[in-house]
Amino acid sequence: MTGASAEQLVLEVGKSSELVAVFQTIADAETDGEPKFSPQVCRDLAKAIACRTYAKAVLELCHLVRVADAVAGGGGYEMFFWGGGAARPSAFRGQVINGIRARGGRIAGMTASESGVEVAYPDGSFTVTFGRMPFLSALLEFLITTVGYPDADGFLRGALASSATQKAVSQQANGLSRLIYDYLRDHLPTAQNQRKFRHLIDFMENRLGDEFSAASVDDDVVFDFWRTESVSGAADGIDFKTFLAVFKAFVRLRQTLEQAADYQALENPKVIGFDREAGEVDPDAILGMVEAVDEYRSPLLVLEEPPASAIKFLNRREATVISLLFECGDAAFALPLSLMRCEVFGKGQGQITQALRRKVGAGELAEMVKNCAPLTYVEQTRLLGEVAAHVQKTLLASLHALARNRNREAINLIMALRPKLDFKRLKDLLTVEAVDDKVILLRAASVSDRFLSMIEDAARVGPDIAALMGEARKAFRGLSRQGFEEAKLGEAEIERGFAVGARTLVEVGAQVAAFVDLLNRLALPYADWDRQFAADKTEFSRQFEILYGGIQ
Repeated sequence: MTGASAEQLVLEVGKSSELVAVFQTIADAETDGEPKFSPQVCRDLAKAIACRTYAKAVLELCHLVRVADAVAGGGGYEMFFWGGGAARPSAFRGQVINGIRARGGRIAGMTASESGVEVAYPDGSFTVTFGRMPFLSALLEFLITTVGYPDADGFLRGALASSATQKAVSQQANGLSRLIYDYLRDHLPTAQNQRKFRHLIDFMENRLGDEFSAASVDDDVVFDFWRTESVSGAADGIDFKTFLAVFKAFVRLRQTLEQAADYQALENPKVIGFDREAGEVDPDAILGMVEAVDEYRSPLLVLEEPPASAIKFLNRREATVISLLFECGDAAFALPLSLMRCEVFGKGQGQITQALRRKVGAGELAEMVKNCAPLTYVEQTRLLGEVAAHVQKTLLASLHALARNRNREAINLIMALRPKLDFKRLKDLLTVEAVDDKVILLRAASVSDRFLSMIEDAARVGPDIAALMGEARKAFRGLSRQGFEEAKLGEAEIERGFAVGARTLVEVGAQVAAFVDLLNRLALPYADWDRQFAADKTEFSRQFEILYGGIQ
């Protein structure tokens, strides 16, 4: 895609689901059975808000509110915006002309022309054209829907004073703009982030031409961008000095571009609809894509919150080893070398930054720049493998806890731990029972309860399941952590913690194991991880020397 469309996607996908819903509500507004606002007005509104170019429009709106109140004879501005049908220039022009006629053909301080209305003030005048009024009406709808009628009305009423000056109206407009700014802080990427992504997109265009996609964001792109931009210094409040910041920025860009194939439908309203055979995209599906990017939530956060937090599934060191992996989600598998560079040399850069804050001597700083990695790639891979092994042990221990409480989550955990386990011999045992010499099918709940009641009896469930439960018991007793105590297994909070935590830990373990497997078979530029580390250490040390060692 082109840089322009990529930048639009960053803005679109960066909108919160609430903000998207606000724009959809305005687009769906009807009056007298027809859309209140034209598609062009809706697009112009979305663009003004997303690009934060709304300040001038808010000022226009405040002057228009004075016009609306005047043509209503001082009765307020509401009827002008909500009582005249569809928001069209001709409709607003008609309201103004009729209002002037109703007031004897003249309203003090206001002059209407063919193109608009001029409002006179003691310190100047301001003209609002009829062509802008539909857009300003949509902007008012946006204000009422987002910041609320009472807050918006407070500033709008402040612009209606008969003695108001142009400066006073401007001050009320500034207050309204601040309300929009405060709202957008939680619902739209910051202006700084927008500039940051513009830098990334410009780099992609210069490197690859007009067309690029999510797959174009690879480890080489991330590394080359950092080497170029880290030494450029801060510009427009954007600083790409740290490799970690660059990596996270490209992860976000890649996640956004991955939505492009369907999301580009937003650029052409004709393909938004419900006819899939015609290539149309369901608007609700587009909203889902936005939420998929914005609402990804690391499973590690689930383990830190009740009820799972009642169990110490991971300690701080283990969580730290895998935190970046889960912060990136699927993008980590597309940028594995970049993630490893963050874990190794990114942490080294963090240590150098801390040393500079402590004002260490030149000799100590030079040594840190030279030995810029607290560990090697092989050692980081080993740490990841150790966490994967710990997760498996903890899942076994969780199986024991769940089985002891006869919690049905234990059955799901058995399937996750031993997916190839043969349950055939349990078929008759678990699906039928005799009642008054008659054989009947068991209900699903009864099957679960019966299975859990005999789960450690090798004679009934077979040696494989019994052996698994033996491993689970041993793993439980081998963990000396919060929650892994036999005496507390009967507590409701502990049972809920194991049920939720174990389900989440299965996901964690699968992702860590899959990433370690990827690292072990990854085709590297320098053949293996030892040689890759040696080559990268030379590059990072040289770059750190430029950044922190004073070389020009």
